[in-house]
Amino acid sequence: MSSKIYDIAIIGESLAARIAAALLAKHGSRVLLLSHRESSPSDWFHSSLFLEKILGILGGRACFVAQQQIQVLTGKARITLSNDTPLDIELKREFGKSGPAVVQWLQHLEALGNQLEDLLWENAGLPWPTFKAAARFRLLCMRRKIKLKELNKPIAQTLGHLPRCATGFITDLLQGLALARIEQLPRDRAALVWAQALRPENLKEPDLCQLLNKRFDQFHGLQAPLEDLDSLDYNDSRCTGGKFKGGARFTAAHFLIGDSRRFARFAPGKLETPPGSSRFIRLMTSDLNGQLSPLLASRIVCGGDVPLRLVIEQEGDRQIGHVECAGEGNKARLREQLEPVLPFARYELSDTSGQIGQQNGMPVPPRPQPLTRLPLQIGPNLYCADNNVLLAEMGSGGAALLGWTLAEKLAGMLSERKE
Repeated sequence: MSSKIYDIAIIGESLAARIAAALLAKHGSRVLLLSHRESSPSDWFHSSLFLEKILGILGGRACFVAQQQIQVLTGKARITLSNDTPLDIELKREFGKSGPAVVQWLQHLEALGNQLEDLLWENAGLPWPTFKAAARFRLLCMRRKIKLKELNKPIAQTLGHLPRCATGFITDLLQGLALARIEQLPRDRAALVWAQALRPENLKEPDLCQLLNKRFDQFHGLQAPLEDLDSLDYNDSRCTGGKFKGGARFTAAHFLIGDSRRFARFAPGKLETPPGSSRFIRLMTSDLNGQLSPLLASRIVCGGDVPLRLVIEQEGDRQIGHVECAGEGNKARLREQLEPVLPFARYELSDTSGQIGQQNGMPVPPRPQPLTRLPLQIGPNLYCADNNVLLAEMGSGGAALLGWTLAEKLAGMLSERKE
């Protein structure tokens, strides 16, 4: 039986994988995307330099919307992040004499985030795990006077000189934006996440996904249900192709792993999950209509022990709260943390991720590896496009960075091969 031949086969459909698929198809590569379409995308879609570039290339500027407010609500502070409200005024109002120190700290973090995005763009994305690529990245850092050793230090280590009340606020802010504990959040990720949160535009997630799928189809990419895949073929450690349940076969030169958990079913013992794996718990409230303060924004960072955030959405005549947390705790604990945000509301919480039933919650993942040592290539022709594993703390910005990096690298490799 003859096999269909592809340049790239993508197993699983993370956002980074979809971005890479659209860009590679536009480049002229023959791409097979095996998708499952079961993932629940985050409601927190910030813009980033890479998302702006990608949407410019794909003709998707209409996916951008005006920045949406974010409220940071803790037991001792209430701050609104918005283009309409100068942040320095908010912080000075809330923290008095300590306000200027908090403003300066956050401004430095934003400046570092913007600097890193420009640096990564000049580098064509994340540094590839080779000596030559690492040397080039170090040179770019030296030119911009960025100290690589400082980037991977936990951001918590830079808070020592700030007043205790300000430290608590910044901890809640960054934990909610990144859905990661402050002691596990490196300085580089914190800077990128904060800079992205302050961008003047947000994204409409459904429109972005529709655009990526539309462009993929227009550039002659082929999609098939991942459930139809029966097995993958190997030659030693190299993946060579696969077989569908109906008997049809395919071969591919390179494989992108968009969902590590699903790929592991077809490669038992061949794939070691990269460090920094992070799975979020997602829950949904029952109807909150008529129970919310009119002063409440639609996106809220909820202060407390567990990194937690809430999105309020109107669904017909109902108001539903979508809760995301860092995979810890239980419903009772989460309800207690939501109490300052929903003080008089009566609601039920349902788990939409299938994770909350674990007795002790999920273990805190190890601190992520430096951006310069991410395991982008995990086999001779296997590459990780699972942004929920490699860059989970950076949300949609991390997905765009990872998708762009892989698309640029593989497009270059395929061009060299044709020459």
